[in-house]
Amino acid sequence: MAKITTIIDIGSNSMRMVVLQKSSRFAFNLINETKSKVKISEGCYENNGNLQEIPMQRAYESLKSFLNISKSLKSRKIICVATSALRDAPNAKEFISKIQKDLGLSIKVINGETEAYYGGVAALNLVDKNSFVTIDIGGGSTEFCFVKDGNIEKSMSLNIGTVRIKELYFNKNDIDGARNYILDNLKKIFEQNIEIPDTAIGIGGS
Repeated sequence: MAKITTIIDIGSNSMRMVVLQKSSRFAFNLINETKSKVKISEGCYENNGNLQEIPMQRAYESLKSFLNISKSLKSRKIICVATSALRDAPNAKEFISKIQKDLGLSIKVINGETEAYYGGVAALNLVDKNSFVTIDIGGGSTEFCFVKDGNIEKSMSLNIGTVRIKELYFNKNDIDGARNYILDNLKKIFEQNIEIPDTAIGIGGS
């Protein structure tokens, strides 16, 4: 890790940035934390998953602001990852290319399993438990990471998210449809033949 490193997470609902200063080989200090509720996925689930112009512009402006903060702190390395909204959107490349061209920022879109795995790693480092499941509820998806005796056994992602459910069901006042959709998706967990831990750890950008 560079002496000062910036990490940006573009979620479906919110965008977060942390700037870290390395203090030793395996340690760092948090010197800045910034969050913006840009809702980049707003309107996309009603439009075949395509990102809409106004949310993309909000995200653009927030990223521009984040980069100005990062520059002012003399950050030497920037890592930017995106999750559900960009991995699902047919027009994601349009947004990613614009950010690269205008702001010089490379965005890496990670898959749901990787996103879930990172949540499990974070919890293992922060929580005094060896066996648990993390549940990371986002705007477009929910990730689950099953940890047993300090080892990650299974990471998975389901297309259950607050913005997705709102646009597909709540906006149409279809509460039963939302409930059935969620339950049908949750069945995929029990098809994995994995032991369900007694402890659940909640994670969420919002």
